[in-house]
Amino acid sequence: MDSLEKAQTILVVEDNVLMRKLFVRCLEEGGYTVVEADDPRIVMDLMREITPDLVVMDIVMPNVSGVELIKQIRGDAALAATPVVAVTNLATPADKRRLADAGFNGHVSKPIKPKEFLTTVAGFLNGAASAQMA
Repeated sequence: MDSLEKAQTILVVEDNVLMRKLFVRCLEEGGYTVVEADDPRIVMDLMREITPDLVVMDIVMPNVSGVELIKQIRGDAALAATPVVAVTNLATPADKRRLADAGFNGHVSKPIKPKEFLTTVAGFLNGAASAQMA
Protein backbone atom coordinates (compact mmCIF):
# COMPACT_ATOMS: atom_id res chain seq x y z
CA MET A 1 0.00 0.00 0.00
CA ASP A 2 1.27 3.46 -0.94
CA SER A 3 2.16 5.58 2.12
CA LEU A 4 -0.47 8.15 1.05
CA GLU A 5 -3.14 5.49 0.65
CA LYS A 6 -5.50 5.08 3.62
CA ALA A 7 -6.17 1.52 4.73
CA GLN A 8 -9.79 0.53 4.30
CA THR A 9 -11.72 0.22 7.54
CA ILE A 10 -13.71 -2.87 8.40
CA LEU A 11 -16.07 -3.07 11.35
CA VAL A 12 -16.22 -6.57 12.86
CA VAL A 13 -19.40 -7.22 14.88
CA GLU A 14 -19.00 -10.50 16.76
CA ASP A 15 -19.86 -11.32 20.38
CA ASN A 16 -17.67 -14.45 20.55
CA VAL A 17 -14.20 -13.26 21.59
CA LEU A 18 -12.31 -16.11 19.89
CA MET A 19 -14.12 -15.66 16.58
CA ARG A 20 -13.68 -11.89 16.77
CA LYS A 21 -9.93 -12.27 17.38
CA LEU A 22 -9.67 -14.62 14.39
CA PHE A 23 -11.48 -12.16 12.09
CA VAL A 24 -9.42 -9.22 13.36
CA ARG A 25 -6.09 -11.01 12.99
CA CYS A 26 -6.98 -12.18 9.51
CA LEU A 27 -8.10 -8.72 8.37
CA GLU A 28 -5.17 -6.89 9.95
CA GLU A 29 -2.75 -9.29 8.26
CA GLY A 30 -4.56 -8.39 5.03
CA GLY A 31 -3.67 -4.73 5.58
CA TYR A 32 -7.05 -3.46 6.76
CA THR A 33 -7.83 -1.14 9.64
CA VAL A 34 -10.20 -3.06 11.92
CA VAL A 35 -12.64 -1.75 14.50
CA GLU A 36 -14.28 -4.28 16.81
CA ALA A 37 -17.75 -4.35 18.34
CA ASP A 38 -18.80 -7.11 20.72
CA ASP A 39 -22.25 -5.66 21.40
CA PRO A 40 -24.66 -5.06 18.50
CA ARG A 41 -26.39 -2.27 20.45
CA ILE A 42 -23.42 0.07 19.82
CA VAL A 43 -23.07 -0.62 16.09
CA MET A 44 -25.24 2.17 14.70
CA ASP A 45 -23.41 4.89 16.65
CA LEU A 46 -20.05 3.29 15.89
CA MET A 47 -20.80 3.18 12.16
CA ARG A 48 -21.67 6.89 12.17
CA GLU A 49 -18.42 7.63 14.00
CA ILE A 50 -15.99 5.59 11.88
CA THR A 51 -17.84 5.25 8.52
CA PRO A 52 -16.51 1.76 7.74
CA ASP A 53 -15.89 0.60 4.19
CA LEU A 54 -17.36 -2.81 5.08
CA VAL A 55 -19.09 -4.48 8.03
CA VAL A 56 -18.50 -8.15 8.84
CA MET A 57 -21.28 -9.25 11.18
CA ASP A 58 -22.28 -12.34 13.11
CA ILE A 59 -25.95 -13.25 12.86
CA VAL A 60 -26.60 -14.86 16.25
CA MET A 61 -25.81 -12.35 19.00
CA PRO A 62 -27.39 -11.44 22.33
CA ASN A 63 -29.70 -8.42 22.62
CA VAL A 64 -29.99 -7.71 18.87
CA SER A 65 -29.69 -10.30 16.11
CA GLY A 66 -27.71 -9.62 12.97
CA VAL A 67 -30.94 -9.73 10.97
CA GLU A 68 -32.52 -7.06 13.21
CA LEU A 69 -29.35 -4.97 13.01
CA ILE A 70 -29.12 -5.10 9.21
CA LYS A 71 -32.70 -3.80 9.03
CA GLN A 72 -31.68 -0.83 11.21
CA ILE A 73 -28.62 -0.17 9.03
CA ARG A 74 -30.60 -0.36 5.77
CA GLY A 75 -33.24 1.94 7.27
CA ASP A 76 -30.69 4.69 8.01
CA ALA A 77 -30.04 6.89 4.95
CA ALA A 78 -26.48 7.71 6.07
CA LEU A 79 -25.53 4.04 6.54
CA ALA A 80 -27.74 2.16 4.09
CA ALA A 81 -25.16 1.88 1.30
CA THR A 82 -22.47 0.33 3.52
CA PRO A 83 -21.76 -3.24 2.40
CA VAL A 84 -22.53 -5.73 5.17
CA VAL A 85 -21.41 -9.35 5.10
CA ALA A 86 -23.00 -11.95 7.38
CA VAL A 87 -20.77 -14.51 9.08
CA THR A 88 -22.84 -17.51 10.06
CA ASN A 89 -23.23 -21.24 10.49
CA LEU A 90 -26.48 -20.95 8.52
CA ALA A 91 -25.66 -22.25 5.07
CA THR A 92 -28.76 -23.78 3.49
CA PRO A 93 -30.17 -22.17 0.34
CA ALA A 94 -33.15 -20.97 2.40
CA ASP A 95 -30.79 -19.39 4.97
CA LYS A 96 -28.83 -17.64 2.20
CA ARG A 97 -32.05 -16.29 0.68
CA ARG A 98 -33.25 -15.06 4.08
CA LEU A 99 -29.96 -13.20 4.61
CA ALA A 100 -30.10 -11.63 1.15
CA ASP A 101 -33.76 -10.67 1.65
CA ALA A 102 -32.86 -9.07 5.00
CA GLY A 103 -30.33 -6.81 3.27
CA PHE A 104 -26.95 -8.51 3.57
CA ASN A 105 -24.65 -8.11 0.58
CA GLY A 106 -23.26 -11.61 1.07
CA HIS A 107 -22.25 -14.15 3.65
CA VAL A 108 -19.27 -16.17 4.84
CA SER A 109 -19.84 -19.58 6.37
CA LYS A 110 -18.24 -20.54 9.66
CA PRO A 111 -15.69 -21.86 10.17
CA ILE A 112 -13.92 -19.39 7.92
CA LYS A 113 -10.97 -20.21 5.69
CA PRO A 114 -8.64 -17.21 6.13
CA LYS A 115 -7.39 -16.95 2.53
CA GLU A 116 -10.88 -17.29 1.07
CA PHE A 117 -12.22 -14.86 3.67
CA LEU A 118 -9.65 -12.21 2.68
CA THR A 119 -10.26 -12.77 -1.03
CA THR A 120 -13.99 -12.33 -0.55
CA VAL A 121 -13.56 -9.21 1.60
CA ALA A 122 -11.22 -7.71 -1.01
CA GLY A 123 -13.82 -8.41 -3.69
CA PHE A 124 -16.43 -6.40 -1.83
CA LEU A 125 -14.07 -3.57 -1.09
CA ASN A 126 -12.91 -3.38 -4.70
CA GLY A 127 -16.43 -2.94 -5.98
CA ALA A 128 -17.33 -6.51 -6.85
CA ALA A 129 -20.81 -6.09 -5.42
CA SER A 130 -21.78 -9.42 -6.87
CA ALA A 131 -18.91 -11.24 -5.12
CA GLN A 132 -20.07 -14.59 -3.87
CA MET A 133 -19.39 -15.39 -0.25
CA ALA A 134 -17.99 -18.78 0.67
